[in-house]
Amino acid sequence: MDSWPISADRARAMYASGRADVAARRLARMWAKVFAAGLMPRRWVTLEVTGRRSGRRTRFPLGMARLDGHWYLVPMLGERCNWVQNVRAAHGQVILRHGRAVRCQLTELPVGERPPVLKSYLQQVPGARPHIPVSRDADVGAFTAIAERYPVFLVQPAADSAAPGRAAVAAGRAGLSPRRRRRRRWILGAGAALAVLIVAAVAAAIELGPSAAALRLPQGRVSAPSGQLDGTWHVAGPSLAGFRVQESVLGLHNFVGGQTTAVTGTLVIAHDTVTAARFRVDLAAVKVGGKTQPQFAASLGTRRHPVAVFTLARAVTLSQAFSAGRAVTVAARGELMMNGARRPVTVTLTARRNGPELQAAGSIPVSFARWGIARPAGFGPLGSLAGSGEAEFLVLLRR
Repeated sequence: MDSWPISADRARAMYASGRADVAARRLARMWAKVFAAGLMPRRWVTLEVTGRRSGRRTRFPLGMARLDGHWYLVPMLGERCNWVQNVRAAHGQVILRHGRAVRCQLTELPVGERPPVLKSYLQQVPGARPHIPVSRDADVGAFTAIAERYPVFLVQPAADSAAPGRAAVAAGRAGLSPRRRRRRRWILGAGAALAVLIVAAVAAAIELGPSAAALRLPQGRVSAPSGQLDGTWHVAGPSLAGFRVQESVLGLHNFVGGQTTAVTGTLVIAHDTVTAARFRVDLAAVKVGGKTQPQFAASLGTRRHPVAVFTLARAVTLSQAFSAGRAVTVAARGELMMNGARRPVTVTLTARRNGPELQAAGSIPVSFARWGIARPAGFGPLGSLAGSGEAEFLVLLRR
């Protein structure tokens, strides 16, 4: 649970290039609003600092560490963090928001003073743990090796700003009537509930599982072509077929997908030309996350139409590159029978020879309305599933 609601691997992947990806930036914008509103404990703040290049005020949601009566800020990505460069360019002059704005001065600590703060930071800010290569339970000495790579900033109210404290809070409440205090508590409580709802929704979007990857040709060593190309080829080995549909929750996007190995069919090649092909997929055997999904069966009507069949409608000429064993991409026209309907389709596929085997992977865009497929249920006002998807396949064939 250290990195809930995101797994450690997923959290690192969101910053794989050293910078936040699209999903991470959306999450940061959401948390910046939540922290600035003061809906989380005091250590969670939104830092505002002038951008060193844009000249505009930028906002970053951050967790502070408290040690020996002082507050500290630490960049979980170390020197790579954009806000670190902005703070240095602004000579440490920033604004921290937590219910109200406080002008602060950030002072960077010498490398030798950082290890105990780094340990406290990992203990108090769970989201940073996937990004810092030391366990929060390690001795302080273990943080010495990374101290130079992770700046630490002491947080102090600026000289022209009153320090936040209980006296200021009490003074603010003194002029409120009991009714207004109750109303204020109700508003804060409603805001906190909304924040919890947002967090739960985002967690649901992320915890739906890793985004389903598109079916592609197998990775690894490829053997030189062997055997005659002309002839009838049959589906063999671990061939796959399935679908992918985009899901969206609060602006976050992912792909949900299902697959089956219940794929059969043949392909005929004569004089380096694919003259005929027919493939059959048992849709009733498609599983999502290793399980049969009633929603998928209901949307596609697999009880009445459990089989999808693709039939090649026009011959495809194979290039010399394909005959030599290199991967080629072609567009094949055919007819797809699915959900009781027959429609002309164009399949974009990548194919190659690998030893005695033919390998082909590709996809067909499928609009649910065009095929009479009932659109899958979404997440109500929080998100939805797209109205179209991709029918995919990876077939391995042998003569």
